[in-house]
Parts: sequence; structure tokens; C-alpha cells
Amino acid sequence: MKVYAIGGYNEVGKNMTAVEVDGEVVIFDMGYSMEKIVSMEDEERAASTEAMKEMGAIPNDRILEGKNVVGIVINHGHLDHCGAVPRLAEKYNCKIYATPYTLEVIKNLLDDEGKGYLKSRLYPMNANDTVELSKNLQLEFVHITHSIPQTVLSVLHTKEGTVVYANDYKLDDEPVLEKKPDYRRIKALGKEGVKLLISECVRVTEPSITPPESVAKHLVRYALNKAYDYEKSAVIITTFASHIARLKSIIEENKDKRKVVMVGRSLDNYVIPASQLGLINLRGVRVFGRKRGIKRTMKKVAEHPEEYLVVCTGNQGEENSVLWRMARKQYEFKIRKDDVVIFASETIPHPINRASKYMVIELLKEQGAKIIDDVHVSGHARREDHRELLKMLRPEYVIPSHGETERLASYASMALEEGYRIGDTVRILYNGAVTEIK
Repeated sequence: MKVYAIGGYNEVGKNMTAVEVDGEVVIFDMGYSMEKIVSMEDEERAASTEAMKEMGAIPNDRILEGKNVVGIVINHGHLDHCGAVPRLAEKYNCKIYATPYTLEVIKNLLDDEGKGYLKSRLYPMNANDTVELSKNLQLEFVHITHSIPQTVLSVLHTKEGTVVYANDYKLDDEPVLEKKPDYRRIKALGKEGVKLLISECVRVTEPSITPPESVAKHLVRYALNKAYDYEKSAVIITTFASHIARLKSIIEENKDKRKVVMVGRSLDNYVIPASQLGLINLRGVRVFGRKRGIKRTMKKVAEHPEEYLVVCTGNQGEENSVLWRMARKQYEFKIRKDDVVIFASETIPHPINRASKYMVIELLKEQGAKIIDDVHVSGHARREDHRELLKMLRPEYVIPSHGETERLASYASMALEEGYRIGDTVRILYNGAVTEIK
């Protein structure tokens, strides 16, 4: 068994890993480097696939040239895991396996890139489903929780042993949207025997455990109640467009006090498919993703700001997002003294994100806005959550992924505490590295 570390081993994001057994290769994830994409000019984003690889925006998969790839598996619908599918999947003559919601996200990406013809390769799987990728390889999906619906652990059964790809996850026993993780199946896999665990490590440097999403629901309720104390004020709330559970809490905790409008292209891309699949109830909620619809909506909000709860994109201060344009007074609606802006999110720990969000907040404050920040709990496992999954699965080998060297090493130190040996049963890799598991 060989493991190819293609992306996500020198950075947080740009995830892509491949596992080879007896000449057959399975790819896990094909993601963007979100920071690189956000910082690019429009002409750079339109660059060739090879140029995008050279810029470090998408994984450099040249190491797989000539390999017999029998399947592409996408764990969930975040762009740092699936954003590069339109760029990279075409040359591999195989199906793309993902849950229905993740496939809806991928369909939108394919349409945006003019690659709609690749939709015929999409193969839907639900948690608990199993499919044969070849005579010797079997893929199983196991339900896990994260900050986007229908996230799974991808389990590859091979004659050399079982591989569990856990990128991303949290152990949420009080989820707002779906069921808690399938602990029964996870523990059963541990008893059956796991050869290799490939695990994300985004929050592994943080001690303790990650709070459940029910905590964030309470924080949303508290923040909205405080904001509504200002009866004549506009209330704007921004969060990750893919965080359907958080958006569900926002709608529910509004309790029909105000008209809810969602504005922003990414909200349209993520929320509408979630509604169509029955993951969120949009009764009474209007969603606008196109510039014209957003502009008309903001004009209505300007007329009666106290009647609306505006849910918008731009929680990271992204250029050209709705909140970014709002901060720069590009709509008829203008921020006034005592208007409230709630960030139901956290700042992604990257200099670009920190600087962009800081600038947006400062512009909003200059216009008189009251800021309520960090109304959020993470969707990633912390150190003790990682330890718990490790103990449930009891893999022979572990490879940490989705992080720069500091995070990979932190995960390795936790594994060391559980009896693993660094350089032997726990491997720290880098983009382009190959390791053999015997």
C-alpha cells in the first residue's frame, strides 16, 4: 500500500491524497487553496490548470501521471476539498463518489467552469452505503459531523487492510441538523481492524474538545435578542454559506420577528440545494444570489431596515462580498449608528483573512455599527476529540493531514502519547511525498 501526499500537507486546505494498492489508485479530495484563490485577480483565476498548479492554488497531481485511478472520493462539500474537481477530475477515467448534497455543490462548480459534461461521472452515495470500486477495492461511507451537511468518513477496504480517511470531522453529540456520529460503526471498524487512518489536524493544537453546534445555536439566540433590543436598528448577520446548521439556527432563533433575506452568490449556491434536499426549511425566507436581486433587496431594506434580518456573505471580509460592498456604501442601504452586525463565524487563521476582516469591521464601526463577533463554535475536532477517534479506530498506522508542519507534528505528538512511534507508525508527510505502508 502506497500513500501519495498531494495537497494539504504543507498548508491548511488544498486537500488531496491518493492511496494505491496493487496498481489501483483511489483519490481522496481535490480542493482549492482558499487563501490563494481569494487573493488572486480575475485573470489569474481564469489561468490554465497547469498555471494554477504552479501558483499553488490547486494540488499538483503530476505524481499520479500514468496511474490507474479507479475512483475519486470527496468527503464533503467545502471548496478546500472539492473546489479543484472541475480542473483535475477530467483526465481520470473514473467515477466521482460523494453524498447527494456534496454532489450538488460539485454540479454548481462544474457548471461555473463549463464542465457540465462531467456530471455523468458523479456517483451518489449515502452514509452506510458501500460500493465496489474494483474487484479488490470497496468504498464505504460512515456518517460523521462537521460544519456542512452529509460529511462522511471514507473507508477503503483493501486486501492490504482498511484505510479510513477522516478529513474533516468533529464529534458532535448535540448536532442541530443531522444525527450524531455513527459511533457504532466507527467502533466496529476498530474491532475489525484498521490498517491506516488519514486524519485532518486543523484544530489539533487546541486542547480540550470542540463544543457541539447546539452551543452555537444558543449564542445565535443570545446575539439576536441583544440586537433586537435596538428596535429601530438594522440587523445584519454573516456566516459561512455552507454552514447550513448555523443558517437553520439563525432562521429559527429569529422566531418570525423580522423578514429574513439571504443575499450573496455563495449563499444561493449552498442554501438552495440544501432546501431541495430537505436539509433546511426556507419557509418565508428569500434568497438572492444575483447582483440585480441583491441590489433590489438592499433597496427594500433601506426603506424599512427595522423589518429585516439580513443574512449575507462576507464573514471573512472577502472582496466583493455583500458585507464588503455594504461596508463601502455600494448599496442604497447604508449603515447607521446603532445598526448591529453579527459575525456568526470565526476568522480563518490566515494573514489575508485577518487583514480583510479587520478592514471591513473598521469601516462598519466608522459608520456607527455595533459589532458582535465570534458567535461560533468550530466544525473541527480538537486534540481530545482526535484522541477519542484514534482510540475508537485503533489503526496500525496514522498519517495527519490538512495542516502545515506545526499541526502535523502536534497530531504526531498526541499519537506518540497513545503509543505510536513517530517515523514508523505515525508518518509526517509533505506535498509530493510518497510513503509505503506494510
